[in-house]
Amino acid sequence: MSAHRLVVAGHGMVAHRLLAELDAHRVDGLETTVLGAEPHHAYNRILLPEVVAGHADLRGLTFPEARGVRLLRSRAASHIDRRRRVVTDATGDEHPYDTLVLATGADPLFPKIDGLEGPEGVPLPGVTALRTWDDACRVREAAASGAQVVVLGGGLLGVEAAVAVAHASPDARPTVIHRGPTPIDRQFDPDSGRAIAAGLADQGIAVLTDVRIRRVERRAGGALAAVRLTDDRRIPADLLVVAIGIAPRTRLAASADLWVRHGILVNADCRTDDPAIHAIGDCAQTGHGVQGLLGPGWEQARVVAHHLAEKVTGRPRPRPTLGGDGGVVRLKADGLDAVTMGEFPADEWAPGAPRVLGLVDPVGRRRVRIAVADGVLVGATCVGDPQVAADLTVAFEARSAVPLDPAALLARPLAGAAPAASVVDLPDDAVVCRCNAVPKGQIADAVAAGADSAAAVAEATRATTGCGSCTSDVCALVDALRAAPRKEPSLSGTAVA
Repeated sequence: MSAHRLVVAGHGMVAHRLLAELDAHRVDGLETTVLGAEPHHAYNRILLPEVVAGHADLRGLTFPEARGVRLLRSRAASHIDRRRRVVTDATGDEHPYDTLVLATGADPLFPKIDGLEGPEGVPLPGVTALRTWDDACRVREAAASGAQVVVLGGGLLGVEAAVAVAHASPDARPTVIHRGPTPIDRQFDPDSGRAIAAGLADQGIAVLTDVRIRRVERRAGGALAAVRLTDDRRIPADLLVVAIGIAPRTRLAASADLWVRHGILVNADCRTDDPAIHAIGDCAQTGHGVQGLLGPGWEQARVVAHHLAEKVTGRPRPRPTLGGDGGVVRLKADGLDAVTMGEFPADEWAPGAPRVLGLVDPVGRRRVRIAVADGVLVGATCVGDPQVAADLTVAFEARSAVPLDPAALLARPLAGAAPAASVVDLPDDAVVCRCNAVPKGQIADAVAAGADSAAAVAEATRATTGCGSCTSDVCALVDALRAAPRKEPSLSGTAVA
């Protein structure tokens, strides 16, 4: 029986997750070819601000190579012949497939501003995104040299980029330009945004809101000189980092006459209108839309891996499902602690709406807001208080009962305060790595089996390989578990190769 030929177009984080999921299924009879556009191995794109700040390098961000996979780097897919079931790459080579998975990702959006782009839509000198390894190196070099950096976009990536620039050099004083009234207003409420803006100002980062760039000014030789705002302010700039969003890469799918709207349209199995072609990650549009987040992309990779495992082996397996929004979103920036989760009612005064309570502490740069329904936490936002944020996250994910007076959740009591929620004290089924849904018990199993560092735990369980925000918790667990008497592995989970 001939092997089932799988071609994966793209080699980013979601494509790599698909390969890891397939490896976990132990599927024999699968012949996999991966066409990657970049010259590098797959790496953690979410941690690129760490490169800008000088805290990480490419080697530290690169994922282990998938086993038994033919990986072709710098060979992006350029054409799909659906009738022949063949993909052509950028060099002209053809790759036959039985199943094709499109994981082409997304392109950064660049606004139509005079002096920003060339005639073919290519950013002019002094303008960059923060989407690739090369982008991060470019921003790092400019920031470390003391260049004046302006960040266009005050969303999660824009704020993380600005903080990274500020930490790249003691002389760096980046400016954030945001069209909304407060930073990160897509995920955080106005008071939380104001607390975040105040925290940025404390780090020497200026945040200009309710304004846009009208034009880019250049010197005689073409180098960037400044940006002129819609209120006519002039901000000197040597580098403009654009972080206003992404556009799914759909050209390959559209040229093959697949159904495309904003992204490549897929069903609950991540299948396109061609049963032999799937799409996952930032390029895919599910029933929940184009989410642009890592967690949903990894869920999609899990769904497709399940489908392929069943298709190739002919044996049914536990069926994963796609989730929606409402998970935990965390700002990953030095000196700023901000997290939001779940949902808040559109009208908190409406009859039957969840109970909403809040605390605002401008001097302490602190904002806490919660929503409670049926005795459990259904939404929470916390800025500037990592201890309360940890407690709220545990309560939200465990759906544990809240106090009769939910106001007790807003701050820790001054007298006889309980210690901050410690990862060591969590139950085995508590999720430590949210990106990969790795519970504490699975990490404990890995340590009991010999994993003696965060890197070893990552290799065994994938914990810390997403956004990286759980790394300190994993390190604390490893230290505590190695110091404790050795136990038999728990039954809460099994290590993943």
